[in-house]
Amino acid sequence: MIVNSTEPGDPPRIRETGLSVWVVYRSLAWGGMSDETVLDKYPALELGDLAAVRDYVAKSIKSRTQDEFTGRPILTKGLLRHGAYYKGRCRNATIARWNGEEQCFYHWRDKLGRIFIQTIRYPTDELEPWWDVFDVVEELPACKFEIPFDLEATFCGNHDDLVEYHPEMWSRPAR
Repeated sequence: MIVNSTEPGDPPRIRETGLSVWVVYRSLAWGGMSDETVLDKYPALELGDLAAVRDYVAKSIKSRTQDEFTGRPILTKGLLRHGAYYKGRCRNATIARWNGEEQCFYHWRDKLGRIFIQTIRYPTDELEPWWDVFDVVEELPACKFEIPFDLEATFCGNHDDLVEYHPEMWSRPAR
């Protein structure tokens, strides 16, 4: 059972264990731990708790209407245009191109100095992992580089252009 906190800003917890839903989910999703390893790491958990965590996280992410960092509204999928470039945020990019035929975004990823094309889903898509999505907030009228719909493409642009929107999309608004 997941318990929401009555204190603003406190994360939801798993039963009376005091464990944050998000800490456990990160162990499962980002840490790549098996259910058994997570249960060993957090002895207060039961197998049913892991199913509750996954369900809670999926519903939470799919119901979001705003980007969690910037607070900006996420564009609805119906507004996306095939071939258009968008500003937004995922783990690895802040610029992506929508492929309406495949119902996914394409973006350049820079990993350890190697730049290559990856695809990523829209936030409400049904497939796991639910956290690995592109929170799309604005259509870009022009992009400084091309993002082809080709996973074998080679990047020919300026590396600095790839990260142009990082400060904006990874900053929380001033209060």
